[in-house]
Amino acid sequence: QSLDKTEMFKDSIIYIDEFVGYTKQEYDIIRKLLKQAKQVNITVCMDTKIDTVDKEQDLFVASRETLQKLINIAKEEKISIENAVNLDETKKYKTLELKHLERNLYNIKYEKYSKDVENIELFLAKNQFTEIENIAKEIVKLVRDNGLRYKEISVITKTMDTYSKIIKAVFNKYDIPVYIDEKKDLSQNILIKYVLSVIEIFSKNWSYEAVFNYLKTGLSGIDIKDIFLLENYCLKYGIRGSKWYKEPWKIAKDDEELKFLNDLREKIVKPLLEFKDNLNRVKNAKEITEKLYEFLIENKIDEELINKANTLEKNGEIALANLYTTSWNTLINVLDEIVLVLEEDKISFEEYVKTIKIGLQNSGLGSIPTTLDQVIVGDVDRSRTHEVKVAFIIGLNDGNFPKLNKDEGFFNDKDREYLKQNGIELAKGSKDLLFEENFNIYKALLVPEEKLYLSYASSDNLGKSLRPSMLISKIKKIFVKLAEKSDIVNSNIMITNKKATFEELLENIRKYEDKEEIDSIWFDIYNIYKNDPEYKEKLDNAVLGLKYTNKSENLSKENIDKLYKNVLNTSISRLEQYKRCAFSYYLKYGLGLTDKSLFKIESLDTGTFMHDVIDEFFEQVVS
Repeated sequence: QSLDKTEMFKDSIIYIDEFVGYTKQEYDIIRKLLKQAKQVNITVCMDTKIDTVDKEQDLFVASRETLQKLINIAKEEKISIENAVNLDETKKYKTLELKHLERNLYNIKYEKYSKDVENIELFLAKNQFTEIENIAKEIVKLVRDNGLRYKEISVITKTMDTYSKIIKAVFNKYDIPVYIDEKKDLSQNILIKYVLSVIEIFSKNWSYEAVFNYLKTGLSGIDIKDIFLLENYCLKYGIRGSKWYKEPWKIAKDDEELKFLNDLREKIVKPLLEFKDNLNRVKNAKEITEKLYEFLIENKIDEELINKANTLEKNGEIALANLYTTSWNTLINVLDEIVLVLEEDKISFEEYVKTIKIGLQNSGLGSIPTTLDQVIVGDVDRSRTHEVKVAFIIGLNDGNFPKLNKDEGFFNDKDREYLKQNGIELAKGSKDLLFEENFNIYKALLVPEEKLYLSYASSDNLGKSLRPSMLISKIKKIFVKLAEKSDIVNSNIMITNKKATFEELLENIRKYEDKEEIDSIWFDIYNIYKNDPEYKEKLDNAVLGLKYTNKSENLSKENIDKLYKNVLNTSISRLEQYKRCAFSYYLKYGLGLTDKSLFKIESLDTGTFMHDVIDEFFEQVVS
């Protein structure tokens, strides 16, 4: 709407690059830019065949549809279309194998590559962890021996949720700087948990879960030790609902503890009740949102987040610090959108809770790289990498490459096609998603300029067997001399850094203890660590750990006297428990551990409870 009022784009030359498709709003923006700009250049990734393509076999079907929509917009606006510039020559790839792969990957009549394959490698791993271990070793080799920069290397996967944590752990061990391009689940963010718990305190009538979710975010200003003390008290005496705010608590060990607990209660309850009182005076979405924002500012939540972010940044946790800052901006954007969409609409508090949850659940926390020289790890669908010399495509297992899209949604593919023909275009169906999936895989496999590593696992980390993707068999058929490496029989020995090599040394020491044959190089490596002041003690402790037999030592007489005193107080039930399990006896009667006291009647308490009721009854009658 603002584009009609501005001359910012008048007589400008605009380039729009690397989009496969556009939303309805984006097409509207392009329509207006076409009217204002001197020239608009839009790139579309596809081959030059336009009319003679079978849609069912077309890799570029989405690109063709996008191109047709852009042409239609230009015709509707009576804007001339210049002759298309066809970039037929592929200048990106510096190796014959990658050029051949680009031309033949999705061709039905593919041409076999008969030469030796040097710039495509295929690796079969025992599991997903050893798959990442192998990649880390290769990256160390590429940087140390081949002179590559970390930023010239990319790792691409279709299952980021599976590999993300493994990559962080393994790359840290090998001292590889890494940026993982993923959106964090906003529901797990500390600020969002705080906002949702504040709202749920009222919607769930001060339930135990809602109140302590609110306190444990760390933004309530209550010390963590006091929170645990308060939690035990509330569980013991059944504090929930109106018991939080109706009147002061009256039960405690002594007056000092009672005053302390009531002061804590007052500190928690007062700002929440004031917020609730403000909410009772408003009835529309805009006013509720304003009151929520005022509550956050009054309790200095924005300042608290900045302080936490600064502390994290000083400790080197830059990525986490950025998430704290980003979460505040994301929350404010969601609140702005609620006001923009609902404005003065009357809405109940329960409906508002549902609305804000939907808004937050559909938002994600993205991040930006913290340094320039890092390995970029991205998802096939959202990764955008430039000037990458080497790429690792990982997790090439059946069901992931391509991913199965069985769920068609509320409307099936036929419904969507019918509505599309009648001028109503919905989100993509399962067939369109499959076309998009293949196109994204095509782009991912062709990211590197020089070398491509492909890997897949034979089992997941729980031991469940995995099958290779059909792309593996297709690539093997195209590159007939492609040799497959694997760590299933023998692992790859490679000296990388101190931390990683130390772990491999321990594994080989264990094999040696089990009478297995190991490479003689590990004896030399053992002597190096044995003479290293930093690792000598670690090595000695680790070797002792390998010989550990899990046989517990007896307690000394001195410790037994401290636990049970000189005089043994016992009973038949105690002795029976010792006979059943000596360790449970030690926990219960030695250390004196007990379960938390909860506000409920157990079967053991029934008799005592009934006796107390009868005694109270007769006392009332007598009096």
